[in-house]
Amino acid sequence: MSKTAIEAHEQNRASWNEAVVAHNSHKVDQDGFFRNKGSTLYPEEIGLLGNLAGLKVCHLQCNAGQDTLSLVTRLGAENPIGVDISDNAIEFATKLAKDSGIQGTFIRADVFEFFDTTEASQFDVVFVSYGTVNWLVDLEVARRLALLTSNTSVVTHTCAFETDYPLCSSFLWGRGVHKILKSGGRIVFIDFHPVCYIFNEDMVHHYPYSSAGKPIHESGGVSDYVAYSNTGGEVMPNLKYQEGVQDFRNPNASVEFCWGLSDTIGSLVKAGMHLTHFKEYPYSNFFRPYKAMTSEHVEEGPRWRSTGPMLPLMYSVCASKP
Repeated sequence: MSKTAIEAHEQNRASWNEAVVAHNSHKVDQDGFFRNKGSTLYPEEIGLLGNLAGLKVCHLQCNAGQDTLSLVTRLGAENPIGVDISDNAIEFATKLAKDSGIQGTFIRADVFEFFDTTEASQFDVVFVSYGTVNWLVDLEVARRLALLTSNTSVVTHTCAFETDYPLCSSFLWGRGVHKILKSGGRIVFIDFHPVCYIFNEDMVHHYPYSSAGKPIHESGGVSDYVAYSNTGGEVMPNLKYQEGVQDFRNPNASVEFCWGLSDTIGSLVKAGMHLTHFKEYPYSNFFRPYKAMTSEHVEEGPRWRSTGPMLPLMYSVCASKP
């Protein structure tokens, strides 16, 4: 495992540990919210996921577990598995599940560690939601690529972290999803569009559409996007907002990657998944990426649109394992 890979992984873990505390400081009585069958899911993922009763569900990069527990309260899932890199996120999620009486199991792991340690064909549904693929970090790229090269003709080159790294990591992401799904299982993936990520908060073109294998270092780390995106007295319907941590400054930098559509969709297809759905959306659920935006409310919560010409701000992908 390269020194660069270790540092990136640990930087992001430390940065998220700080941010999780700030994010949840703004949300009032979350255990009561879930005891009353509250949900943080939006119509897009609700429609794509459907009824989850009787299905074994895994939520990758689950953050502090709110969407994971909503799979139970809103869609009938039974004890879904949530996985996240942040110690504080998993600790919070585990306590929230216990205090709200909603059953969910939470595991602290990097997503690639989870793929490595999980037996094949475990899940009917893998769910990945909002702000996920830009954090993909593979801990042992060279070792995995050597294994893949010995078993398949698809990968034929060595992977250097700062050149081919995202391509390799993306390919392994698709392979990992394929591995843990049962035959006939499916992934439901919804995230912010790569076009959304090319602009800074002032709508200035600041980042590449694809980072071409190079990590992007953010000295400010993970921000308090909950406070930045707040539109009033509620985070979500019936989930009250309070000031909580003010003027949050993350002491830990972060490392991100820009992933194009061909990276995420291509990794699933290369892994043998069958693409069943792809859609782009001209709005962003909850997250406010730019200063100049128009807010609107749907039944499930706030969403944001660009004030200028239409931009794709989210996209969703579904694929099934034969």
